[in-house]
Amino acid sequence: MSRPVLAPRFTAIDETRALAIFSMIIMHFGPGAFQRLPALQPLAEPILFLGRFATTTFVIVFGVTIGFVYFDRFRGPDRHLVLEATHARARLLVLCALLICVPDYINLWLASDFNLSHWLFKTYSIFNYYALALLSVPLWLRALAPAPVRNALMLGVAHWALAWLWLMAWPLDPALGFQEYLRLNLLSGPYAYLQLSGSAIMAIPVGIALRHAVRARQEVNFVRRLLPLALLLSLAGWLLGVATGEFSLHNIVLGAIKAPPRVWYWLFFGGAALLLLIGFILLGLKLGAREKKLTYPIALFGQASLPIYTAHTFVLPLLNWLDRLVVVEGVARIILPFSVFAIYCAVVMDYYHRKTLRSQAKASAAASG
Repeated sequence: MSRPVLAPRFTAIDETRALAIFSMIIMHFGPGAFQRLPALQPLAEPILFLGRFATTTFVIVFGVTIGFVYFDRFRGPDRHLVLEATHARARLLVLCALLICVPDYINLWLASDFNLSHWLFKTYSIFNYYALALLSVPLWLRALAPAPVRNALMLGVAHWALAWLWLMAWPLDPALGFQEYLRLNLLSGPYAYLQLSGSAIMAIPVGIALRHAVRARQEVNFVRRLLPLALLLSLAGWLLGVATGEFSLHNIVLGAIKAPPRVWYWLFFGGAALLLLIGFILLGLKLGAREKKLTYPIALFGQASLPIYTAHTFVLPLLNWLDRLVVVEGVARIILPFSVFAIYCAVVMDYYHRKTLRSQAKASAAASG
């Protein structure tokens, strides 16, 4: 019987991913909520600032997960299982990427807009990046194997440098044709493959070190080594952002500086993502079994990030389509979609809970057999 490719779940990774989901929800739903609650407008920018942690945290956690789950297995007899797992995940991401286009395509159809360029660019999303990245994971692991830290640093910096040079040589296509769509996905968009991959690759050694620390029960020593690096990254990002004149609460919330990706932006938020991971690791070490039950839903929320992210793209379009039947205004317009979305999240989390119980039962049966 083949061995499972996945390592036992490490809750701190799932919990950090859950915060990224919360951040994404703030960014996507927050502006509309603040428009309907003008009394809270002074809090808008500080709260929406939290929404800008989403993409960088997702990508950093993605890199950490690659190192934690796949690296050792890729170098051993389970390499074929790693390939199967990454390819299957990439296929699922492609499916989700197509699925989240549906609301935009319905809106284009309702508006009688059949411009092919508009339909093409509506397919652009973070899922495009993850599908390409997952197909690249075996290449990254092969390149990192001899010396993970050194090679990850070199390969990650090379991705950013190539993006910078190529972006200067590849001008914007005003016609917004297929060439510009490729440029958007590879270099110039907020989810540009080269820059995000560079950041994910440099996070892989963190996952490798975390895996070894968990096996040796040396998580505290791992935190002591990672904490100065995380603080240094965020400090460097802040200083560089201030030096370029781009770092400000308003600029970050506005989102205009997300594309093309900035080095300072990814340093600042990447360091913050590692600090979140450190916080959850320390929390897990401090909490007893009873207290961990209270944080378990957060981990489940993180495990369910893909179906939750996919479903959230339908919330606002469905609300707008509802306006064709009955117009819901005021606080009810906030409560209604959030209630439906919360019920969906609860159902998905229950599915992952049951899946976890089944996995634990199988593991117990295998150990006793």
